[in-house]
Amino acid sequence: MPRARAPLSGRLPRPRGRIALRVRAVVLAVGLAGVIGVGGLTACSSPSPGADTPEAAVTTFYRALGAKDTGAACALVAYNGIPLSGDDITLCRSGFDAIVTDIATPEELAALGSTSATGSTVTGDTATVRADQLTGVPAAYREDVSLVRVAGRWYILSPL
Repeated sequence: MPRARAPLSGRLPRPRGRIALRVRAVVLAVGLAGVIGVGGLTACSSPSPGADTPEAAVTTFYRALGAKDTGAACALVAYNGIPLSGDDITLCRSGFDAIVTDIATPEELAALGSTSATGSTVTGDTATVRADQLTGVPAAYREDVSLVRVAGRWYILSPL
């Protein structure tokens, strides 16, 4: 019997509808790359820049995707409380490159480019930006986003 998977809700935004299966495959690939690579990179690499606030991290992440700047988007992602770096950024970029070049429509990219987050709920070093606190995010990408604070900077948590 297949093992039940926990839903990805509350983590990286997950597109739904016509593109959901392809995007989930890309996110799975990025997440698995993180699982494989993050452990070996923590001691030898510097953290990505992150953001000053949860709202800034989410806004910058979506706007970077809208601008097809996958490097900037991936610099705002953490896995297991550790910001992506090195090869993990490269693998993350390849996953998001597929989304912004092959999956997202020009209209979705334009909307992502004008995204803003209007609030968040912070508890210690974790935060959530609820879907209803996002403006400009297309319905296919609208979902609660979980974040973590590392060394005073905010990062979006990878689901895998």
